[in-house]
Amino acid sequence: MRHPTEGVLRRLIDEPAGVADPDRQHVATCQQCLTALAAAREDATLVGAALTTSVRPDVDAAWQRLSTAARATAPAPVAA
Repeated sequence: MRHPTEGVLRRLIDEPAGVADPDRQHVATCQQCLTALAAAREDATLVGAALTTSVRPDVDAAWQRLSTAARATAPAPVAA
């Protein structure tokens, strides 16, 4: 049997019931697939951590920087 795709391995993590039994059985007995599955789990953990990070932007400071930069790069008015 061929090795399952990366998408199938990812589905084993996110939605295990959506993976066909032959693929699930192959992964359970194949060291190469188990290694790839472990890497996919690690990636999922890192992405999950990145998405749950709470950032509180300082909107007023950002607006001030944008306004200052816009004025500094604005073209000079042309006399009529």
